[in-house]
Amino acid sequence: MKKLVALLAVIFLFLASFLVVSLIDWDDPVMTEPTAPSTQAPTAEATSEPTAAPTAEPVTEPVTEPVTEPTAEPTTEPPAEPPFEAGFTANSDPANWNHLWEIMAGGELVEHYQREDPIFFEDGNYFALPGIASFRGGNYRSDAAYGTADIVNGTMESIWKMSVGYLYESEWTGCGWTGQPLVVQWDQQTKQHMNLYEPKKAKEGLVEVIYAKMDGWVHFFDIEDGSATRDPLFLGMEFKGSGALDPRGYPILYVGSGLDTNGNYQNMYLVNLLDCTVMEKISCFDAFTYRWWFGMDSSPLVDADTDTIIWPCESGILYTFKLNTQYDPVAGTLSMDPEEPVKTRYRHDYRNIEDRHLGYESSAVIVENYAYIGDNAGMLHCVDLNTMELVWAQDLLDDINSTPVFDWGEDGNGYLYLAPSLDYSGGGHKNTLPICKIDARTGEIIWKHEMECVTEDGVSGGALASPLLGRPGTDIENLLIYSIGRSPGAWNGQVVALDKETGKVVWQFQSHSYIWSSPLALYTESGKSYIFQADQMGYCYLLDGTTGQLLDSLKLGNPVEASPVAFGDKVVLGTRYGVQLFDIN
Repeated sequence: MKKLVALLAVIFLFLASFLVVSLIDWDDPVMTEPTAPSTQAPTAEATSEPTAAPTAEPVTEPVTEPVTEPTAEPTTEPPAEPPFEAGFTANSDPANWNHLWEIMAGGELVEHYQREDPIFFEDGNYFALPGIASFRGGNYRSDAAYGTADIVNGTMESIWKMSVGYLYESEWTGCGWTGQPLVVQWDQQTKQHMNLYEPKKAKEGLVEVIYAKMDGWVHFFDIEDGSATRDPLFLGMEFKGSGALDPRGYPILYVGSGLDTNGNYQNMYLVNLLDCTVMEKISCFDAFTYRWWFGMDSSPLVDADTDTIIWPCESGILYTFKLNTQYDPVAGTLSMDPEEPVKTRYRHDYRNIEDRHLGYESSAVIVENYAYIGDNAGMLHCVDLNTMELVWAQDLLDDINSTPVFDWGEDGNGYLYLAPSLDYSGGGHKNTLPICKIDARTGEIIWKHEMECVTEDGVSGGALASPLLGRPGTDIENLLIYSIGRSPGAWNGQVVALDKETGKVVWQFQSHSYIWSSPLALYTESGKSYIFQADQMGYCYLLDGTTGQLLDSLKLGNPVEASPVAFGDKVVLGTRYGVQLFDIN
């Protein structure tokens, strides 16, 4: 009996102790937090010394545990901007025109492709050196003028000119379409390794003009006086398109021949500008094509980060290949070892009607990983360079010779501006052609401005010139300026300035003859704009950028098809018989 009473007493004491402990835990404010049981240090009360003072360690441990950390980052980082992603709509679905799009990688046709080193062009600041490195500037094709100009009077002065001949057994002379020169101010270290003449190598601030022409030569001259900076390079092919310099400032020239010459097919040339030797000559004769014409009028672009060149061909092939460039600026050594290209070809309905041609004659605009290229049948293509897939296509009515221009809108979206020339539509002689604003994401046409155009004797009217967008921060930042050939009549040309938001005409200017040469804007430091324009009869015009008012004109006497560049207040222009430099005062 005594044992039973003792046992009951022990049980009573145990239950009483459990009740006390439970009440103490219930009143503990730390334990009222339902989400923090894992951060509570349970050993403080479960130790053999429950009356000991709490140490510093258990008090601070819960603070260092990752309870509050997940909420810290979202409050300090802004929300990420949505990526620029392109995709077709019902109006820009390539299936509307039965596009067949094929990719070759590793020498074989593949269903799908993914580039190991993704291409991504950061922005329109393409060239690492002062100058103009590709047709119409860089990957947005938006500005063929470098820097600002000191213009007071609004007048033009011809400073120097040189003659340019032709290749044996060829009828093509001088500088043709698109025929834009390249200008560059080399850094002093690079100059010391070049085969420049010694006085030019020593000249401070030398600006070199590099010009591949239809006489088969690449010419090099000083922009100030037209004197040679080094010996010319003979390649023996006719170059009517525009070459390109390497965007990293490496001494490399990329240039493609636009015509087959004396029985030789067109080539792509990769030239070492340290000693003017050809590192690579890549034939454009390619059985992969659906069109047996291999002109390389398109001016290529290079993605600096991945060392990859993007080069459209008039055969309808889009070439991309890794260059494997090795350049040591200190030692002055340069080499390249291009890999087998990853390339695409295509067909669509227009190939079989109206005798339209496939192929890319204009140059590509590249925005991030998307290339935008117009073809000879009137289709504008958007291509993802990392998958080589055709994202969307848009019908612009007729042959696209003009290169698009790209602009980021105030709404954060990207837009292209483009117009076709007149080759097929309207019976091939007269038609209304559109200048278009196009959504770069979707291919949807935002607005059209229509121009009357004429074609005579197989010489196209319409847009062979490429458009000009006003430079941000200037008095024409809201304008798109286009030069249209054979408009409204066969021997007329028009320069038209449109509000880029609405497509409404702001001003128009009529030239003496039709226009193939692209308009060029020069800007003062304050943002005042002047437009330089040349026409086919060799008239040069200087216009007020905001009003189109004629400020000055000169008659050269030589036909002009090529597009000009500017470095400061100096304009370099090729004609069918030579090259001239103008000072804009």
